[in-house]
Amino acid sequence: MPLLKYKKSHFFYAFIYLLPTIILYSIFYYYPFALNIYYSFTDWDFLHPASFIGLKNYQRLISDPLFFKSLILTVIYVISVLLGSIAIGLIQAFIINRPTKLAAFTRVIMFIPYMIPDVAAAAIWLIIFAPGPSGYANCILSSLGLGNYSWFQDPNLAMPMLIFYSLWKYTGFSALVLYSGIKAIPGEYIEAARIDGASEFKVFTRVIMPLLGPIISFIIATNLMSSWFVFSSVYTLTKGGPGTATLLIGMYLYSTAFESFKAGYASTIAIINTIFIIFIVILQVKRVRGVGYGV
Repeated sequence: MPLLKYKKSHFFYAFIYLLPTIILYSIFYYYPFALNIYYSFTDWDFLHPASFIGLKNYQRLISDPLFFKSLILTVIYVISVLLGSIAIGLIQAFIINRPTKLAAFTRVIMFIPYMIPDVAAAAIWLIIFAPGPSGYANCILSSLGLGNYSWFQDPNLAMPMLIFYSLWKYTGFSALVLYSGIKAIPGEYIEAARIDGASEFKVFTRVIMPLLGPIISFIIATNLMSSWFVFSSVYTLTKGGPGTATLLIGMYLYSTAFESFKAGYASTIAIINTIFIIFIVILQVKRVRGVGYGV
């Protein structure tokens, strides 16, 4: 069989196998995204036909102080969750990497919060950290003479509590991914470094961390996409409040579209943030492409 005919035959079969996936992605991803781009240039409230207004939504976005506040809060939240989950995940990964009898049990325990549905996990936290003496956390603190706290209803505590919740919920995923990366590192590399007289700190910083670079980049990319548009936990725990203390981008987008009925403007917010996330992820992919162990 001629080479050209062989290649065409393989391309045809590959296309046939990929066709169901292409159709599903086109229906549920590409078409809605294209529709969202169109609505970002319109004035639409769900109730009346969309009217084309050009770049007015984008001009409004530039001068919207609430958008920039939600953007700053989102950046603070995302950076805190990313750095915290990687740092705590590294510690947990090294703990469960030790050959102990409880290692397998510890891995399961760490991953349980990640397996709980987001709304259910947030509801559990609302019960534990309920304001007043009815909350379990306040009950314990009161018995120790430390007083009661409003937790998610306090403007000064709401954002830190939201970050702590996210770390509790998602660090297990980071820890298990990092653990798999540590297990994939050939033991000869670490042994060679120790034979050369490297301390445990140098083994960690000069051998393990560089080899975990692609794994950490993967965690950053996946957690960035999920935490930037986080909604269900914010809606369940604070609804963006008190006031605008936890008004992250996902919550602001929801309130703009479904509470203020400004769907066209909400589409603009979604498009700008999606482009930003795609840009960051592309930078991450280029950074680790062909670099480091395990790519």
